[in-house]
Amino acid sequence: MGFFDNMRKPKGKLGNLQLKSMDKEHTPVSLWGLKHLDIEDDDVILDVGCGGGMNINRMAKKAKKVYGVDYSEESVKLSREVNQDFINKGKVEVLEGNVKMLPFEDNTFDIVTAFETVYFWPDIEKCFGEVKRVLKPGGKFLIGMESNGSDNFAMKFWNHFIDMTLYNDIEITQFLENNDYSEITVYIRDGKKRQEIIKKIGGETLRIDDDYDKISFSDKFLEWLTVVAQK
Repeated sequence: MGFFDNMRKPKGKLGNLQLKSMDKEHTPVSLWGLKHLDIEDDDVILDVGCGGGMNINRMAKKAKKVYGVDYSEESVKLSREVNQDFINKGKVEVLEGNVKMLPFEDNTFDIVTAFETVYFWPDIEKCFGEVKRVLKPGGKFLIGMESNGSDNFAMKFWNHFIDMTLYNDIEITQFLENNDYSEITVYIRDGKKRQEIIKKIGGETLRIDDDYDKISFSDKFLEWLTVVAQK
């Protein structure tokens, strides 16, 4: 398996190093995405495509319990290592599995999150339906991405080398609507203007100043995207 293929499904020592690197690189956009999620102390959460497990760790500090699932054995292994203390306390559980057929019963979770992973989901619209199946009625689905589509150099570069599909907010919203999600809200961070665009589907669009400063130089040229929808 080559370097770029390994980014899609990390394996072995190279995969372990890549996971740790991606955890670090994706921290700013992940923290920004989590700003748009109100986690209660009795929430049970699922993180799909949990990667190196850092977002599980962040959410487990607030939630009742967080489950992680990933189809990469290396991701599951690292996520368990990163969250060993929470696992020992019964607050975290990490499983190997696939978003196409999640290993959970219907109506299990208050929140499902997907950070930097939907690019790799096969038949994404059906996967959104599978996420909806495991959400409780009224539960929230959060999708976090570091780019709103492919209209920038960085994402075009990665798309050339990695088997991934880039989506914009309009496409993500359509997939959610086709699965009858409700109360869809789109958050876009305009790095150049340091503003946040908030689109409530069926409602008004707002543009507010964004003082989030945990960004790198390259992040200034990206439009971060977070979408939150309700079952």
